[in-house]
Amino acid sequence: MLDMPEEIEAKFTAAAQARGVPLSDYVRDFIVEHYQEAADDVRTAQERVTDPLPGITSDQLRSSLGLDG
Repeated sequence: MLDMPEEIEAKFTAAAQARGVPLSDYVRDFIVEHYQEAADDVRTAQERVTDPLPGITSDQLRSSLGLDG
């Protein structure tokens, strides 16, 4: 098993018991789910870097918000 702080292991153990699954299955599913979320975030960031949206100037922003005087 993974070496983790006792407090975190206790939380994982309680969550696994509440779901009626072995601790190892719960931890595996947790890691896979959170890895997938992180991978999706990285993919989105990479897409935005390679194809950024056009920016606007501060004057354009002020005008669009009705702040130009």
